[in-house]
This record gives sequence, C-alpha cells and structure tokens, in this order.
Amino acid sequence: MGAFYDATELAWEAALGKSTHHGYWDDPGDVSVSLEQAQDRMIDVVGLATGLDAAQRLLDVGCGRGRAALRLAAATGAHAEGVSVSAFQISTATAAAAEAGLAGRVGFQVADVAALPYPDASFDAALLMESACHFEDKTAALREIRRVLVPSGRLVLEDVLTSRGADPGRWAEVNRLIPVSFITSDTWAALLAAEGFTGVSVHDIKAHVRPTYAAQLLNLARNRDDLAQRIGEEPTALMERLCRITSALGEEGIMSVEIITARAPAA
Repeated sequence: MGAFYDATELAWEAALGKSTHHGYWDDPGDVSVSLEQAQDRMIDVVGLATGLDAAQRLLDVGCGRGRAALRLAAATGAHAEGVSVSAFQISTATAAAAEAGLAGRVGFQVADVAALPYPDASFDAALLMESACHFEDKTAALREIRRVLVPSGRLVLEDVLTSRGADPGRWAEVNRLIPVSFITSDTWAALLAAEGFTGVSVHDIKAHVRPTYAAQLLNLARNRDDLAQRIGEEPTALMERLCRITSALGEEGIMSVEIITARAPAA
C-alpha cells in the first residue's frame, strides 16, 4: 500500500490537490467555495467530532501529507501524531510541521495501522479520514486503534462507503484499479461493536461532498498535460478513468461518504 501511494501521489494531487479527501460544502450549491476550502472545512467538521482540547493527544491514522493533524493541532492546541505507510507522505508532512512551527507538538512516522508504534492508552482520539477503506484487515486495525486509545477515547472515521442496497458489482472496476475495500456503515457498526466500541453513530454527508466530483474532474483536465509529462500517459489515463468512475458512482448515490463516531471501551 505504501508503494502504491508513493507511486500515485502526483496523480492524486492533480485531481484533489494536497488533501486527498473529499471536500465538505455547508451549502453544496455555493460555487464560491473552492475544493481546497471545502477540504479544510471537512477537517473542521471531523475535528469537532474528536472533541480535542489542548491537554489531549490525537492519532491521525492514514494521515496523508499531514494537513488534518496540523490544522487540528493549530486550532485546538492538542498534540498530534500521524501515521502512514507512504514514506513520501510522511516526509512531506514532517516538512510541513516544521514550516508551520508545530514540530514540537505534531509528529509523523511511517507505520502500519496493524502494528502501531505506541504504548497502550496513548491517545484521547483517533481520526481516520478516507484511510480505512484501504485497510486489508479492518478488524485487526480497529483492535490496534482500540489498544492505543485511552478508556472511552473517541474514534472518528470519515470515509467512502458503499450505500445500503447498492450492487457490489458496481465497484468491480474500481477494485481492479486501486487496492480498496468499500463496506456499508452497517458493516462498520458491527465491526466496531465486535471490538468493544460503544455509542456508534453514523452521519451521512454525501449531499455535502457532492461538488467534489465535478471539481476533481475539472482539476484533472486542467492538469492533465503536465501530469502526463511527469508520470507518463498510461498512469494519467488510469487516473482519468478512476475519477470518471468514482464521480459517476458518487453522483448516482452508489458511493456514499459518511462520518462514523464511537468510543473505546470504558475499561
């Protein structure tokens, strides 16, 4: 997975910018809000769900280039750690922390969610922004996240899901292109409950992310020639295909984006 993201980072940037997740529009019809602004708004929305304050510690699992951890640490005064399997992402995030003057409070390292390099009960909250769909073993990942959370610590998962009742066959081409596994919110709730998480709550936000699809297609069209020069024609065409497919799934409601919150066991 790390090699995949190292190899495709420039392609994701061409489509989504420096934050590889959906944007959140309070008013999806407000064309004055850019994708980058909406992506920062998404970080703020999920950040509120973490309930962080200056005395607490956040773990960002699948942190990408570190934008969420840095933004939330700056806003709340909390300490944050981010992990990713991509060495390129961690190098970029570490440089961004230094540039922002936050290296003393925000750190990043290459690590797999199945073997987090932290002692038990190290964090008050764990954030997963569009990373959990990449977990090969979701149960093992939740078990390890539960281990590093304090009792009753908060888990906030924002991710791409498959809508209830959607035909699984509609994902076949996406699954051939990228290593992902999309499940329903009901399945996530069952997995969380099986690992002892309580108070599971699901918030469907697909209406608020919908402008992302047109924005990523526009960005990719605008950046296509430069991207093809940098990574080659074949990978560029693959990214175009992936964006067209996911945009269609999102517009049709086959693909959903939801925020799931839960608490680790009290003891």
